[in-house]
Amino acid sequence: MARQFSGQRLRETRKAAGISIERLAITIGRSAYSIQEYQRGRVTPPITVIAAIADALGRPIEDLLVEEEARAA
Repeated sequence: MARQFSGQRLRETRKAAGISIERLAITIGRSAYSIQEYQRGRVTPPITVIAAIADALGRPIEDLLVEEEARAA
């Protein structure tokens, strides 16, 4: 089963790390608005950005992913 980026996991992991949206945005070179959109699930960041977020939070990429839900055929 495939894994996909989770905005909810980003929010939880960022808060657990004690990092603000603004600080994360500056650290990875994105806007605070982009981080908010990622967290809301409105935008899926490219894998390079997911890797930068994970690095900035000191967590493995897997912490930002969830199992993709199976779709009925």
